Amino acid sequence: MKKNKSIFMLSFVLVSALFAGCEDSIDKVNSPIPYESIGGYENSDDVAAAHLVSKFSFDGNIADSKNSITDGSATNVTYETGIKGEAYKGSPSSFISYNTVANSVVNLKSVTVSMWIKTDPHTGGAQSLFMLPKKTDFWGNIFTLIEGTGPATTMLLKNHIQKDVTPSIPWAGQFIEHGGTNVLANMFGAWKHLVWTYNGTSSTYSIYIDGQKLNIPASIAKRYASDPATGGGPYGELANSEVSKFIIGGYQQHLGAPWGAADGWMLHYTGLMDEFRIYDAALNDNEVVALYKLEKDKR
Repeated sequence: MKKNKSIFMLSFVLVSALFAGCEDSIDKVNSPIPYESIGGYENSDDVAAAHLVSKFSFDGNIADSKNSITDGSATNVTYETGIKGEAYKGSPSSFISYNTVANSVVNLKSVTVSMWIKTDPHTGGAQSLFMLPKKTDFWGNIFTLIEGTGPATTMLLKNHIQKDVTPSIPWAGQFIEHGGTNVLANMFGAWKHLVWTYNGTSSTYSIYIDGQKLNIPASIAKRYASDPATGGGPYGELANSEVSKFIIGGYQQHLGAPWGAADGWMLHYTGLMDEFRIYDAALNDNEVVALYKLEKDKR
């Protein structure tokens, strides 16, 4: 009996030593197995890194990791699980106001806006996802709105761009509307990656959902400084003006003076938002696909 016990103890010691040796060889000697690159990138922040001017991850805070939009104050903002870490959770009274905006955002000539959203249909007005305000105009500079659609399966999205130059152009401020046959399908009740771009060199607008570039008509994609039917030329580079502050989840009118009170149809964004990014260039198709896949992979 003692002999059997001794054999058992010897076997236990040998097995333990074997596992200890394996642990040493696996964890302490070998390098970690790297992630497979996506589009040539290891991490979402590597995509068009030189052009990323602002990034909000909303991991329990409202900070811009690029420090281009700062001095923020949150009103009734909470956080939930996002596509990558935590996410901004909106409500009928939630928004974030930032007092300081760097020139890298103010002086955008081209732009890409990227974000993950998860929301539901609403009625009664338009919810603002974000806005780059303008002090002396009812409408701001660059912003994105979701119009109320009621209990529908399609999203009526509106993006706005601005070109304030001297002499002024007839179509300085432009709404780019996804209405009619161009409403966005299957956008509610699940996380969706929304990216839109404006290329100031080619005067071209593009939009992507979950990495897929949408086929939109030239009447939406091509932007003009005035009516092309009467000889209007390309819109060209953006030119924001009188920029003051930045807002997520609301309109500039929700910030008070000098904009006055918000109209009744001006609604706060009530859904979730994650990984909000601004680039000073129009990302290409491959870059958008890589960004979508990497963020979805939590990288």
